[in-house]
Amino acid sequence: MSPFFGREAELAAVFDAVERVPAAGLVAVVVSGEPGIGKSSLLAEVGRRLRDRGCAVAAAESDDVSRRIPYAAVTTALRSVAGTGDVRAALEALDLTVTPDATWFGRSCELVARALTGLTADRPAALVLDDVDQVDDDSLAMLAVVLRRVTAAPLVLITAVREHHRNPGVEELLDRLERHADVVRVGLAPLSGGDVARIVETVLGTPVDDGLAHEVHHRADGNPFFAVEIARSLRELDLVAVDGDRARLAVSPSAIRLTRREAVLRRVAPLDRDTRAVARAVSIFRRVRLDQIGLLARVSSLPEDTVVDAFDGLLRAHIVVRDQDRGYRFSHALVGEALYQEIGPAQRRHLHSLISARLLDDRARGLAVDEMELAWHLAESAPPGDLRAVRVMAQAAAANRATAPETAAALCARALELLPLAAPERAGLLASQCRALAHASRPGAAIGPGLAALAELPAGPDRSRCAVIVLTSMFLVGRFAEGLRLADAEVRSGDAPAALHAQRALLLLFTGRHAEALAAAERIEAMPLTSAAEGVVVFDRLAVITSMLFRHDKTVDYANRALAAAAGQPGLELQALAVAASTGALAGLVHDASWRLRRAEELRERVGGHAFRGELEMARVALDWFGGAWDACLERVGRAAAELESRQELMMLDGLRAIELEVRTWRGELDVAARLAALEPPTSPNMSRLHAFAMAGYLAARGDVEGARDVLADAVDDDGMTAYSCVLLGRLVELDLAHGRVDEARRTAARLRVVAADRVAPWTRTTVRRVVGVVERDAEVLREAVREAEAGGLVFERARAQWALGQVDGTAVDGLLEAYGVFQRVGAHGLRRQVGARLKELGAKVPRARGRAPGVLTAAEENVARLVQQGMRNRDIAAALHYSPRTIEVYLSRIYAKLRVSSRLELARVLDGRA
Repeated sequence: MSPFFGREAELAAVFDAVERVPAAGLVAVVVSGEPGIGKSSLLAEVGRRLRDRGCAVAAAESDDVSRRIPYAAVTTALRSVAGTGDVRAALEALDLTVTPDATWFGRSCELVARALTGLTADRPAALVLDDVDQVDDDSLAMLAVVLRRVTAAPLVLITAVREHHRNPGVEELLDRLERHADVVRVGLAPLSGGDVARIVETVLGTPVDDGLAHEVHHRADGNPFFAVEIARSLRELDLVAVDGDRARLAVSPSAIRLTRREAVLRRVAPLDRDTRAVARAVSIFRRVRLDQIGLLARVSSLPEDTVVDAFDGLLRAHIVVRDQDRGYRFSHALVGEALYQEIGPAQRRHLHSLISARLLDDRARGLAVDEMELAWHLAESAPPGDLRAVRVMAQAAAANRATAPETAAALCARALELLPLAAPERAGLLASQCRALAHASRPGAAIGPGLAALAELPAGPDRSRCAVIVLTSMFLVGRFAEGLRLADAEVRSGDAPAALHAQRALLLLFTGRHAEALAAAERIEAMPLTSAAEGVVVFDRLAVITSMLFRHDKTVDYANRALAAAAGQPGLELQALAVAASTGALAGLVHDASWRLRRAEELRERVGGHAFRGELEMARVALDWFGGAWDACLERVGRAAAELESRQELMMLDGLRAIELEVRTWRGELDVAARLAALEPPTSPNMSRLHAFAMAGYLAARGDVEGARDVLADAVDDDGMTAYSCVLLGRLVELDLAHGRVDEARRTAARLRVVAADRVAPWTRTTVRRVVGVVERDAEVLREAVREAEAGGLVFERARAQWALGQVDGTAVDGLLEAYGVFQRVGAHGLRRQVGARLKELGAKVPRARGRAPGVLTAAEENVARLVQQGMRNRDIAAALHYSPRTIEVYLSRIYAKLRVSSRLELARVLDGRA
């Protein structure tokens, strides 16, 4: 590890965060920078100082080996602290040698959370994760749940991450953390010339002149790790001379041929041939235990005694270091990477083959073998056609599909690379890969292997199961017509199960064939169900169908039957609840969706995994929208959109964007809304109508009344059976009334009454009564609208109905006051000002602003606001502050609401006025 110089400011930033922990609870610190820049040194120094204070520090370092081991990071961190009873219980739960049941993940999360909380009993504690971009996906999924449970504990999470990493799970974890805790980002820039000079002086043991210091700084680019290696190499190559008490270069800088990679490899150059051979062999293992010395000897082709001496030499040279109870590793990952690349691909493959052969032999003799370690070495070494390797990887994938679906999918992919195209095992592996990807909430990625599996699988339960997964994935990514063609082909080919028929009925509906979908749904209900899983699939599809056809009483009934069909199995209950929560929330069934969402979130923490994240996020966002929690709504959209886009859950993403467009339009944030309005419109029948609803509002706010009318007219069919037809017609009535088209408004209102006659959803009933009451200026109908909205939990819709009533009934002052408060809270300041004017007209006192003090920004918000004032764009602000552009949008939404502005120009004027 490099000498600790030049990081005083960054160290202070970390400890500023640590000091907030006793009062704030969980705080996360993310240290970022290029490899070798000093992230590990900073984390080590922080850990040392915290231990000196008597704080417990659970620490783990990850690499590309541990990333292949499910829950390796969590297990390593717990093993690094004193073995309390809670820690031991958590470690026992994480022992995957016992096959986990459906509740294993939830129990394990609870035990890990209890262990971390126990570390904070006497004083704050720290969880330190170095190279978090190399943490295994399953640890990331567990930490997302565990850290939410310990937000009140005095715990600091300190992580280090490489710049430009490619692990989306890390950003997902941090995004989820930001919902419940402060996240502090500390970027490590290159060291100054003076700090590099101090490093060189430490390495050489003498002061250095400016020329030598400058040359090392230049070649290392201010990177401390490379500065150390370059200084050592210069000394070992006799390119440094000492004059008096100062070291200087003995040759011209132009005569030196030394890159950063060459400097790293020179770390092992002085070693004798045998020791260097052992170092290369260790790079194949990345981590090695003392009981593997015999295997290390075989890999390096040396006698065991020679390997023992060489290994001790690596330890003395600090090339290899002790890694707690996990064996020995390289002192820096860059050393191992350089040695591994030096070996050459053919030799690397041969060495992996030697290791896997020994592990297979051990397993055949009944010895305990880490199946994931064996699978990795086989993946790196097995030749095409090695069926034994394929079987090992397939078994490892099957064992990890429920608890580690990303790992399982990767193993299937590698096994498929080894199989001949005509191998009979191919279909099963493709189906297994499809299931793993679907379980990991990656529907777009699941379709390819699923279709390939269907091309080879014979008729039977395995084929039907795979077909349902493929059809569900196609539905989620919006490939409706293609999915319907596949469903038709499966139905024609034989006895399709009820689940496949249900998915086909849903696709019929989403391709505009409403009558056929309804007829199919009625037939499906009488079909036999072969399992609890099939019952859940069938009834949750029927719930979606009836919701789209406005039979919301049946929607709730089918959702209840899906939950009953789960028969108490947590994973199936989660599926039933998540699908029903998103379906109900999008229909405005607030109370029903809310209790299902609460239960689903509780189950999600027990069951774990990655499934149904899109449905749960959609439900949360929609309920926040209807419930008037618009700040939370926009924050959730900002965090969820990138993940849904990466997973190709496009229908859910379209729903989030439509809701965001609606909210930002009501808030007057038309510059942000313009970006959303410019996106490609959705293609699914439900989300395209929800988007049309929001788009018409945006166009009207921009003054494009005819454009808004065209959007609404195009979105509603003649019989009013399209999704959201009632609220679309309601918006058309209000638009016409606002622009003096009274006769058109009356005709549309009459049509709306007919269309909505048998509909029971509170959002529909509230909309109908509000617009009819406004057209007829009927106070009693408007009071019914207020009552409907209140009974349905529709906070913003209730306020709109109260505002409409207040325009007709001059005595409805109390309702106007309530509406004023809601509009102020959600940031709909245009409506707030209109209500305020009406209150003044009636002689009532307009409330003063309460709640958040206007203009009081947090430090982070102040930073963003000042950069906006300077004219910076969102992506430039994001880069400057180490946030994503979506996070900057979330901050801007908060800032606009607090300062009661609706554009960047207004914000700049407010800040200029303060100055």
